[in-house]
Amino acid sequence: MPEPTTCTPNTLESKLTALENLLRELAPVALGFSGGVDSTFLATVCRMVIPGETMLVHLNSPFVATPEQTSSAALSQSLGLPVVTIDFDPFTCPDVSANEPDRCYRCKREGFSRILDVAREHGCRTALDGSNADDAAATDRPGARALRELGVRSPLMEAGWTKAEERAMLRAWGVSIWNMPAGACLATRVATGEPLTPQKLEVIRTCEDYLHSLGCTQVRARIAAGVLTIEGSPDDLERIAAKDGSLAEPVLSQLAKHACSVARVSPAAKLYQRGSMNR
Repeated sequence: MPEPTTCTPNTLESKLTALENLLRELAPVALGFSGGVDSTFLATVCRMVIPGETMLVHLNSPFVATPEQTSSAALSQSLGLPVVTIDFDPFTCPDVSANEPDRCYRCKREGFSRILDVAREHGCRTALDGSNADDAAATDRPGARALRELGVRSPLMEAGWTKAEERAMLRAWGVSIWNMPAGACLATRVATGEPLTPQKLEVIRTCEDYLHSLGCTQVRARIAAGVLTIEGSPDDLERIAAKDGSLAEPVLSQLAKHACSVARVSPAAKLYQRGSMNR
């Protein structure tokens, strides 16, 4: 479950006022919109404060996991803001496909360069992303350097918003994805240094979609050295694992069918760890 916020209503109201004022200063804006909690919260505030000076820009990419794809499509309709969708295939960028430690930097720079092009074409003065205060404290986000170099602004980070606070506000506003599990691009499921291929990412997507169909929420299908390993939250592992902690036989069998083209499936399920492919 999402972490609860310890902020008081008065503190959240003060932070919201600061964010609203910042957005007015930055308008007109083009927001890189993924459909996750961060960009949805930011888009919702933009709709409240600068609806006529906001456009959403969505990168349609094979690196985006299915829950985020589904969410972005539905929310783009409900938010009532203009949306531009750009087809972006990172596999056309050799530096990204090589999956070296700076992959996220190179991919983020390529993607947001395209968002900036669209922003300029539509007369938007500022491009925004959804990085928040939690991200500011992280040490494993090379993509943040690309955003700084390109001049992309991160209002949630600048105004000090944490993910838990965003969830609390979205819940209060009745936005359905307030408790959506944290996502990450599918490339993060492949061990750093091992080349990314469309086949690997399709196997990862298919396996995770299967696990979601069983009711799992925070799962990862990770590939390293030809082995696919499943990570999940404690609740997820309870759904898919036997008493000895290994994957239940029907689940293992189904995953093996999905993964047979690129990897064998490890029977040992693990507890979800953010960024474990970077270790």
